[in-house]
This record gives sequence, C-alpha cells and structure tokens, in this order.
Amino acid sequence: MNNLFKVLILLGLCIGLSNGFDMLGGSKVTLSNQLEHNKLLKVRCDNDEGEQLVKIGDEYEFTFGDNIFGTTRYSCTMDQGPNNFKHHQEFVAYDASWSKALDVRCEWIAREDGIYFSLDGNPPLRRYEWDGAHLLKN
Repeated sequence: MNNLFKVLILLGLCIGLSNGFDMLGGSKVTLSNQLEHNKLLKVRCDNDEGEQLVKIGDEYEFTFGDNIFGTTRYSCTMDQGPNNFKHHQEFVAYDASWSKALDVRCEWIAREDGIYFSLDGNPPLRRYEWDGAHLLKN
C-alpha cells in the first residue's frame, strides 16, 4: 500500500508540473493588428479562449508555462476583414523547440503585405503571405 501511495504522489507531481512552469517563467504570444483602412483582425488560437476581434493598433496576447516535456505548441489563425474576412492564414504561433528559455516572447504582426514574426524582441521578419500555404524563407 505504501508503494502505491508513493507512485500516486509522484504521478500527481509529474502531472502538475507538466501543466506549466508559470512560477519559473511565463511565455507570451502576442498577435498585433497593424493592418490599414480600419480592418479588423479576427484571431483564433488553440488556447481555449475562443475567437477574438482585434482593432487596428490593438493586440491580443496570452501567457502560459511550457509543459515539462518540452512539447508545448499553439497554433493560430488570423483573418483580416471587414470584407467577410476573406484573407486568412493559419500558422504555429509557438513551439517549445524554438528556444531554451523559460519565458519566450513571440510576437506576430498582421500587416497588409503579410504576417511578421519576432522572437524575444528581435526585429520582425515577414514569415507568411496572406492566403499563402507555406512559411516564407527569410
């Protein structure tokens, strides 16, 4: 019985730690609307917060802790409006393999000519075209 109790405690600790290292650092994903002509940006990410509408000059962000296994990954979709949100792009917004740091900062910026990405404050580079199927090579 003592061994079963120890295994359950150890399992509980592992599951708790795998939910994130928020106390050690928090990673952040920011999605910014720098479109023109009063276009809205519709954002959907698989972080369970649902669809967000972001006005020009505003941003949507979420923070989280990586799981203990280093497999944390979030995907997002951006759609630009107001014309029925006809231009869109789906992409991986965060992957734990991108950095060894505990508090990674990923910024995605929607502009007229595409979607730009900045990791940990580095200058943003255009990574996607609207409606494009693949990551651009920079």
